[in-house]
Amino acid sequence: MQLILKTRLLLRPLALLALVTITATLLTTRTALAQSNNHTVQPGESLSAIARKYGTDVSTLMRINNISDPNLVRSGQKLAVPGGPVGSGAGREFDVMESGAPLLNAGEETRIYVTQPGDTLSSVAARVGTTAARLAELNQRSPSERLRVGEPLRVPASASTNFLVPLEDSIPAAGKYYVHVVAEGETLSAIAAAYGSSVRQILKVNEFDSANQVKPGMRIVVPPPSFAELFANVPMGENGVPEYPVVPTEGKWISVDLNHQRTYAWEGNKLIKKFAISSGKSRTPTVTGDFRIWAKIPSQTMEGGSLAAGDYYNLPNVQWVQYFYKDYSFHGAYWHNNFGVPMSHGCVNMTNADAKWLYEWASPTVTEFKWHVTEKSDPGTLVIVHP
Repeated sequence: MQLILKTRLLLRPLALLALVTITATLLTTRTALAQSNNHTVQPGESLSAIARKYGTDVSTLMRINNISDPNLVRSGQKLAVPGGPVGSGAGREFDVMESGAPLLNAGEETRIYVTQPGDTLSSVAARVGTTAARLAELNQRSPSERLRVGEPLRVPASASTNFLVPLEDSIPAAGKYYVHVVAEGETLSAIAAAYGSSVRQILKVNEFDSANQVKPGMRIVVPPPSFAELFANVPMGENGVPEYPVVPTEGKWISVDLNHQRTYAWEGNKLIKKFAISSGKSRTPTVTGDFRIWAKIPSQTMEGGSLAAGDYYNLPNVQWVQYFYKDYSFHGAYWHNNFGVPMSHGCVNMTNADAKWLYEWASPTVTEFKWHVTEKSDPGTLVIVHP
């Protein structure tokens, strides 16, 4: 069941965008550059993709190369770049999270560490010989923010740390980035399958418009598979619970199995409760992916659809509503009792009793009878929706 949200709730992303823009500008001015080298632009290569390869940002490349328009970069052009390319070639873990994000000292090497159960910023800092404050600065995060299992964390490299693991010795997991050198005759779909990623994600992170832009010899970033992709079509156990290959967090998390029309509430690897649900119909499918509950309200009127199309609805007193992506939510459904069969306009329908239990169990805890929108300091429960 979809809902057109109130205007006041849509202001938050705009404010966040402004904050990100300001932060990015500040980071650009503070980043210390290593010694410059040259890079020859390859066919289909964008300035932002080149920036990622060298751990810098587009603004810096434009400034040191006197470029006025980032789109006026041609194949074969030589660009001055800070330092050397990141990563160590095909089959190695990618050692940069986001271009422009980390604040590096000149010549400083870093790696991506994938957080494990029980890790804290302080414990990881002690392991790699730095401080929690330095890790917080490198990753542009609050020192008090808790780490999630499988989260990519940028850490300083030293002689005593070795986080680069050959691909053949590791299973692709959420949170791990790789740099891959495209071989002759290799397709993007084959690369995506080998790393457990997807063509869509690879195109997005490398800012390619189509797979035809990928040429032999290019170094491309292969982003990690989402938990939703890792969980897609997993076998069902004899106990009626999907056999997930990994546990995404030690804390609370929710999985939604669209194939079997079931939702599961977890704490770490312990199943707390399961429910029969009704997700979106074929014309209005439920979105898949990794999300977090971002807004909650105990009761509201939901209205949507079209009179012309014959699918208009106006439903008062829809109870125990938890939004996890835009206007997709968990909520009670009093207008049908056909749970286990897709019935909705995209939301996850539950009985009122089940929706109430999930509402009270999931984070953040809300005691007031009004809208509650989560904040970075108090994020909502992880939600993984998969086929």
